[in-house]
Amino acid sequence: MPHLNVSCATAANEWLPCRQTNPLRDKSRKQEMSNDSTIIPSLPEKADTPVPFDLAGASDIGLQRKQNQDHFLVAELRRVLSIIATDVPLANCNKLYGADPGQLLVVADGMGGHDDGEIASKRAVQACARYVLNMMEWFLKLSAQNVDDFVDELSECLNSAQQALWDEQATGELKMGTTLTLAYLLWPRMYVVHAGDSRCYVLRGGELTQLTTDHTVAQKLLEEHEITAEEAARSHWRHILWNCVGGNTKVVQPEVVRFDLQVGDQILLCSDGLTGMVDDELIRSTLESGKFASNAVERLISLANAAGGKDNITVVVANCRVGCLDT
Repeated sequence: MPHLNVSCATAANEWLPCRQTNPLRDKSRKQEMSNDSTIIPSLPEKADTPVPFDLAGASDIGLQRKQNQDHFLVAELRRVLSIIATDVPLANCNKLYGADPGQLLVVADGMGGHDDGEIASKRAVQACARYVLNMMEWFLKLSAQNVDDFVDELSECLNSAQQALWDEQATGELKMGTTLTLAYLLWPRMYVVHAGDSRCYVLRGGELTQLTTDHTVAQKLLEEHEITAEEAARSHWRHILWNCVGGNTKVVQPEVVRFDLQVGDQILLCSDGLTGMVDDELIRSTLESGKFASNAVERLISLANAAGGKDNITVVVANCRVGCLDT
């Protein structure tokens, strides 16, 4: 029986169980982190199951927005056999756990007036969780021979989220949309599926690499050599998406990245509320100096708020522990 063990989620958690700490309420720290933050601590390592990743995530309203339209998810997906009845001795256990197939990281940055953006990002994260859970058979039989089929199936997750948004507003033009960046960690590999301008980075050996592409008009103009990098950084087109989940089209174009992880790698998923306020070099040094994933998450959000906090800020970090097992 597949089981999605949600280790942390957004405030929109009525759909799945989660462990969540109380939001910070210390007004004296407003410049470091706003009152509407949700802080999720790093996951404890289970004694019976090696966990190769130190995981943490948080979402913050920022300093200038009235509503947080970001949502995120950090979850473990694994096999579990729940015993209803048996006459076979099983060491006084009523559950047997298999090896962890992997960890699921999701960041969504909603767009739309009033509550539409918040609803869009929440529905997209919900759809991703349900879709990945229903893919359990793939995780159990994944091999080098069928990895392409697995990636194709995983990319369909974004189409599932797309359909969920269209179902939300069945009549008229869809006025809400969301970015969606999903990473599935199946040690020692990572599969990333992406649409929009949220980002996935990997820090390795002191070098920060952006794995995803910003699906903005400015980035497209830059790639076509119509504008320079300096012009793209200042252009109003950097805020206009040509590809996202929802929006005015029923077609989403998932970007898929496959990446081989190494011990010591640090993975970052974030919304543009971070990257719009904090440059890559400061992100790199902050990740590198954080002892735990939770330290890096809190510090990055603090830096974005200290720089003005113009947008909602969502950060998810996964550290590949030195003690994890090679396969």
